[in-house]
Amino acid sequence: MSAASDTPITGDTFVRPQPSAPVRAWRATIDFIKRKPLGAFGAFILILVVVVAIFSPWIARDAIGQTHSGDHLLPPSSTYWFGTDHNGRDIYSRIIYGAQVTALVGAGTVILVGLLSVTIGLISGYFMGTIDFIVQRVVDVWIAFPAIFLILTMVAVLQTTGNLGILGLGRGPDWGPDPRGGPWIWNTFPRTTIVILVLGIVLAGGAVRVVRSAVLSVKANPYIEAAQVIGATNNRIIWRHILPNIMPTVIVLATVQLGVAVLAEATLSFLGVGVTNFPTWGQMLSGRTQDLMASNMHLGLFPGFAIFTAVFGFNMLGDALRDVLDPRLRGSR
Repeated sequence: MSAASDTPITGDTFVRPQPSAPVRAWRATIDFIKRKPLGAFGAFILILVVVVAIFSPWIARDAIGQTHSGDHLLPPSSTYWFGTDHNGRDIYSRIIYGAQVTALVGAGTVILVGLLSVTIGLISGYFMGTIDFIVQRVVDVWIAFPAIFLILTMVAVLQTTGNLGILGLGRGPDWGPDPRGGPWIWNTFPRTTIVILVLGIVLAGGAVRVVRSAVLSVKANPYIEAAQVIGATNNRIIWRHILPNIMPTVIVLATVQLGVAVLAEATLSFLGVGVTNFPTWGQMLSGRTQDLMASNMHLGLFPGFAIFTAVFGFNMLGDALRDVLDPRLRGSR
């Protein structure tokens, strides 16, 4: 027997080195782009909206509210890329600043919906019994009202014209960024607080049902019963077993709700009850624009396209994430 054959073969000899975390993330990103091009487009739109919102004071060509006397209703040109409105304001700059409201309302609503739906859905689905019965009856009433009427009513009740209040809620001491402090996104946040609060509360009703169903599905697995048998506490089971397994559902739900929130905010702005005294995409479609759009198509074309692109991209991202994260759909499309 040769010397080479006498050399012991250890298990480490056949261990293939694993790629680093950045390499694995890059490969997963490339694979996602190849498998779900529309989902990758949605992710690009999401990143684009956030970047434009953060850097809008540098990207916009005009200051907020700046007008150009004599340059009314001009079509798109090298001077005004998207044209001007009936007040002589640059439409391109207004769309750029409007991305702040879209990003803030979208992110804020999704976070609030996620917190409410996960908390209530977990309690309802895990403990069941009387708690579940009471919670579900409240949810039935919650989602029984038409969403648009409930949103308009809550905005009318919460909207105030007094002091800034806490983070723009109009209640309590003035605390938080000052909307008059500049064109930056953190100064815009107090203008969106009430809209975020209203949309988050209204949209959380249906999300609670989805989270509860996911909790019931996970709770039916044998490892949950095994954890209970060995004496694991409810808190440990919820945090270590239930919550991690429903997160794919929560992530998909968040991306779907993102498009709904953007469309709802545009609707409120169009009706004149949303964010005021600041450019928003929905607001740009209301007022005199409805009368002038027939002969000046650019007035409604660019704001409408911005809303359409954002909502379409977010919905495509949500659909792609559902296919990737849901084991039942993995490989079926």
